[in-house]
Amino acid sequence: MSELTIEQKLKQTADTIETAVEDIRKNKATKQEVLDLIEEKRTEDQQLVKGTKADVETLNTGIAEAQKDIKELQNRIRNFSKSQMSAQPAHGYSGRFSSVREAKTFALLVMAASLNGHARFQKQYDHVRKQLEELGVEPYWTDQNGRKAMEGSSMTGGGALVSAEQSATMIKLLELYGRYRANAMVMPMGAGETLVPKIDGLLTVYCPGQGGTVTEADPEIQTIALTPKTLCALTAYSMELEDDSLVALAELLADLFARSFAYYEDLCGFKGDGTSTYFGFKGITAALLAVDSTISNIQSLVVGAGNAYSELTLANFESVVGTLPEFADNGDAKWYVHRYFFWTVMVKLALAAGSGTATEILTGQATRQRSYLSYPVEFSQVMPKAEANSQICALLANLRQGAILGTRGGIEFAQSSERYFEKGLIAVRGRDRVAINAHGVGDTTDAGPICGLITAAS
Repeated sequence: MSELTIEQKLKQTADTIETAVEDIRKNKATKQEVLDLIEEKRTEDQQLVKGTKADVETLNTGIAEAQKDIKELQNRIRNFSKSQMSAQPAHGYSGRFSSVREAKTFALLVMAASLNGHARFQKQYDHVRKQLEELGVEPYWTDQNGRKAMEGSSMTGGGALVSAEQSATMIKLLELYGRYRANAMVMPMGAGETLVPKIDGLLTVYCPGQGGTVTEADPEIQTIALTPKTLCALTAYSMELEDDSLVALAELLADLFARSFAYYEDLCGFKGDGTSTYFGFKGITAALLAVDSTISNIQSLVVGAGNAYSELTLANFESVVGTLPEFADNGDAKWYVHRYFFWTVMVKLALAAGSGTATEILTGQATRQRSYLSYPVEFSQVMPKAEANSQICALLANLRQGAILGTRGGIEFAQSSERYFEKGLIAVRGRDRVAINAHGVGDTTDAGPICGLITAAS
């Protein structure tokens, strides 16, 4: 069975359990029936992935999907016929962008970046620039160092076409897909390393009395280093586009670039271990485990009742809530788990807790606003869904206080008309310069704003 088939099966299990929970609310099923269903499905899934050496949570990482998208992009664009796009009224648009105009603007910006500097495409380039002017958008060119540059030269060396509207649009799409970007503190950076001060601890307070002295106390100031790194992705589009295909082009390119960059931001932000696989970034789980070699000494982590998901208890999750510092519980704290883990582990414990308790734990299910022990639940599909020893399987964190995503401008685009010359395609390269730092993991004395549940070592 292929990895993609396994991924689909696990998603199907989560969907089935979600539907079963709704059946309880509609009196179509009992809690015991749903508990039995969860156990049955989890047993089937464990047999399915048994003996697989690869970590299940990295199945279908998106690499193969991105490669497939590149090959199929030309055919997908051509399938959006002019009649179909023309028949779509502006007020009925429900795509990734806030309006048809915004989608067309994005597509025109990408096309302008691809056509600039090529004499044989000058006529098409002038047409695109005229359409941008009619939309009231004034793009500008930057050189490889991010400085504003003159127009008219080829941008194949790494320059990019950017605009304020384009950057805002891409950030919105990244937040749609990326849990790390949507919840961490987003910090603008300079061209090089950016240092951010962080104050830990309190000042010593004295009551000197009349004529007494106060001893000076230095604040505990640490420095958080944000080292930007450039992430790049490559795709292509066909030159054989009609005007009405601009919306289709924008949807495809924006969705592909945003989903790809957001996935890797999440992967590095939550799971990065500092190796080349994660571009040298150390994310949340690695930062937590780096506090101490003995997991029981890490104050931000609660060690589960066992090393298997079936051994975890509701009391373990309650302990994680109790571990979260009061200063971090200001409304921004959330659970971050894999969707499969939520429906097969957390929901199972909630239902088994008994009448009343389950309703309280799962408040918000009817409106699709998931919560657990009164905290919102966010699904991050890079979090674990297959059990392992000493595995951080759930996080309860205030990422605004404990994690930073440094950004250097928005996503920029460069082009090459030679890369896929024989295929009649224009290559488009997306470039995103970011930095990741998970600093709020506490130490061996105090918990930080990022807390979690870790399975036992054995």
